[in-house]
Amino acid sequence: MKLFRKGSSGREVRDIQGRLLAAGFLVDDCDDFRRSYFGETTDQALRGFQQQRGLIADGIVGPDTWKSLVDASRSLGNRFLYLREPPLRGDDVADLQRRLNALGFYSGKEDGIFDDDAAVAVEQFQRNSGLPVDGIVGTSTVEALVRLSRVTKPSSVAPVRESEKGLPTGGITARRVMLDAGHGYPPDPGVTGPAGLRESDAAERIVELLGRKLVEHQAVVIYSRRRGEYLTEGERASRANEQSVELVLSIHMNSSADPRAGGASSYYFASGNYHSPYGYRLANHAQDELVSSFGFRDCRAHGRAFPLLRETRMPVVIIEPAFITNPGEEAMLTDDSFVNSVADAIFEATLKYFLGIKSPAEK
Repeated sequence: MKLFRKGSSGREVRDIQGRLLAAGFLVDDCDDFRRSYFGETTDQALRGFQQQRGLIADGIVGPDTWKSLVDASRSLGNRFLYLREPPLRGDDVADLQRRLNALGFYSGKEDGIFDDDAAVAVEQFQRNSGLPVDGIVGTSTVEALVRLSRVTKPSSVAPVRESEKGLPTGGITARRVMLDAGHGYPPDPGVTGPAGLRESDAAERIVELLGRKLVEHQAVVIYSRRRGEYLTEGERASRANEQSVELVLSIHMNSSADPRAGGASSYYFASGNYHSPYGYRLANHAQDELVSSFGFRDCRAHGRAFPLLRETRMPVVIIEPAFITNPGEEAMLTDDSFVNSVADAIFEATLKYFLGIKSPAEK
C-alpha cells in the first residue's frame, strides 16, 4: 500500500485523521484536519496512537498501522462476530475476549482475532447464560456480557490458562522452533548502520548460527523465510501457525537517531491487562544472557502488540541484541566471534526456557 507521512495530503489523509479523531488522538478543529493535510499535529497524534497500540512510533501509516487504525474503529455490538476464514479482527473482538476471560470463559490471548478459542468460549458463555448456542455474538449475547461484566471483578484467566497448558520441561530435544530474521533484502534491508551494515544481513547471520546450535541439540528448526526473501509480519505469523511450531525467535537490530544509543532489548506480546507469561519469561532470559555476556546496557524486555507477536498462536519473542546505528556496536556485529557469542546467548536463553527455569524477573 501507499505510505502516508508528514507532508501527505488528500482524502486518504482525511480518512486517517477521522480514525485518529475517533480514537481520541486528534481534535476536529485543528488546522491539519480542516485541510486534510498530514502536518505536525497529525504526526504527533499518529505517534501517540502507535505507541498506545504497541507499534513502532515512526509517524508513518503503513500496512500494520493502517490495520490497527481500522481495528480501533470497531466497538463491541456494532457488528456480528463469529468464526470465519479469514478471521474477524478488531477492537470489538479484543473487548469480547477480555470480557469472556474475565468471566472465566477462556477465549485465548486478547489479540483481537476471533479464532477457535474465542468461538468455543462464546458457545460456553451462551450455554451457561441460557442463550441460543450458535457461536454468533449478536445483540442478546453482547447485552448478557455487558450485564455480567458490571458485577464481575476484572481479572483475566488467559495468562493462567497459558501457564496451565504446560511448558515443556524436558529440554530442547525435538522442540519445534521457528527462527525469523527480520526484514529481507531486497527489498527491505531494515536500518543501515553508519558503516553500511544492513540490519537484514546482521539478523540473517545470527539466525544462521543460532539455527546450527539448535540443530546440534536435536531441536527441529524451521526458518520463516529464505535468505533474501521478504515477508510481512502477518505472513511470518501465518507460516508459524501453519508449521505448528512451539516457539518463534525473531532477530532484529535496534536503531536511534542518537548514535550514542546502545544496548539490548526484547519484546513479548502484551495488550491491555494481558501479557504472555511464557513470552515474558523468554524475553527476560534473553535480556539476562545478552546483558551479562557483553556488559551492554539493559534496555529491558517490553510488552508490545506488533503483528508477529499478536497474530501467532505460540510464544514469540523479538530480540534486538544491539543498536546498528551505534558505530561501536555496528562494528561488533561484523565480528564473527561476537556474532557467535550473541547466538550462544540466545541459545542459552532458549534452553533455560525449555527447561522450565524462571527468569530473574519472575523470582
